[in-house]
Amino acid sequence: MNKALRIRPIKSPVMAIVSLFCLMPLCDHASAWSRVGAVEVTDHAGKPCFGLPKKERKRIGKTPLVFGVEVHDAVTPPLRRQWSFYFADPASISLPLGACVVYGEAPANAVARQTAMPLQPGRLYDVSMSATRTGATQFHSARFCMKANPDGSLRAIQVHYDKALGWSPSVCLP
Repeated sequence: MNKALRIRPIKSPVMAIVSLFCLMPLCDHASAWSRVGAVEVTDHAGKPCFGLPKKERKRIGKTPLVFGVEVHDAVTPPLRRQWSFYFADPASISLPLGACVVYGEAPANAVARQTAMPLQPGRLYDVSMSATRTGATQFHSARFCMKANPDGSLRAIQVHYDKALGWSPSVCLP
């Protein structure tokens, strides 16, 4: 009753090509999870502002649409959501060149998941942005921290991975 599964080699070049074309959509779907795009974090009057760098915009090839943004504390497990919004399908906002989404300022037609929590200086935060997809890009992400200025105001600084320090918010320490 236990019959062994027998796999027969494809001998016809035509059948091999047809089989390959039938499997290609599966490979494309799998690759959609393979890339995380970049978010550009800038300072906007003491608040982080999230946009897309030129390289991502070039990859998209048109004005990108934003479908949602989430910011999490990247230090304390479990990672706590600091701020989040999304749009009910099919709504979105356009993100023209030079524009960015300011922390805590959700668009009027967005659904808030989490109102903005105060960001602490010297802590590491993650931002994820759901935006126009291209090829293998599923979403966009970056890390940032807040730096306290001598006058007590805060400034957002993007944190890049360092081979020696890892994801260190040391650029934001006093």
